[in-house]
Amino acid sequence: MFQSTDGETTSVSTAFNLPSFNQETVRHILLGDYAALIEVMKRLAALGYCDRTAWSDPLPTGRSGEYISVMTRRRRAG
Repeated sequence: MFQSTDGETTSVSTAFNLPSFNQETVRHILLGDYAALIEVMKRLAALGYCDRTAWSDPLPTGRSGEYISVMTRRRRAG
């Protein structure tokens, strides 16, 4: 928003376009007990599939002893 010299407020819109890439997105969801989630995250990291830090922190689902964690992986299509 800008204020003109006569006191009126005008809005200036500038388009900001990011380059489009042909990417595929996959979300992995782990659901289970805390120790099992951590073990799977470590194993996938050891296999070189993703970093351990790519996963969200495990959060309780509200069910007894159950946690959930999500990891989003993007890769170039083609």
